[in-house]
Amino acid sequence: MLVIVEFSAVALVDVATGSCEVINDANPELADRCELSGFERNGGSFLLLAALAAFMGLGAGLGGSRPAAAALVAVGVLVLGWSLLVDLPVTDETGALGRNFEGATASAGAGLTLELVAGALLVGAGLARLLAPVERPSRQRLE
Repeated sequence: MLVIVEFSAVALVDVATGSCEVINDANPELADRCELSGFERNGGSFLLLAALAAFMGLGAGLGGSRPAAAALVAVGVLVLGWSLLVDLPVTDETGALGRNFEGATASAGAGLTLELVAGALLVGAGLARLLAPVERPSRQRLE
C-alpha cells in the first residue's frame, strides 16, 4: 500500500471557475498544483519504508522475530505520524491556486486514506506478532 501511496493523490484542489486542464493551457506550473501525489509530498520516502516493512514482515511472520515485529510497529507509527502531522494539514490548503482563483477548494485524496490504512495495518501486524505467545521448541527425549 505504501508503494501505491507514492503514486496516488494525497491532496486535491478544485478550481471552481475552471478545470485544471484549462489552467494547464495558460500556466502549466500552476496546474500541477491541482493534485499533489504522494511522491510530491513524501519524496519517495514511503518506497523505502515499504521495502523496510516487507523485510520486517518476513522476519516477523516467517521467522517469528519479535524485534522485526517491533520494527513493523515503529514503521507503522512513523507512517501514521507523517500522515496526520504532515500530509493531513495540507489537504485544506489551496496554495497558489487559492490565491489566483477565488472559489478554489482543497480536499484530501485517496492517497491520504491509503497512508492511514497502511500505517494502521503495519501497527496491527507488528502488535499481533508481539502479543502472540512465544512458541518454545519442544525437546524430545533420546532413548
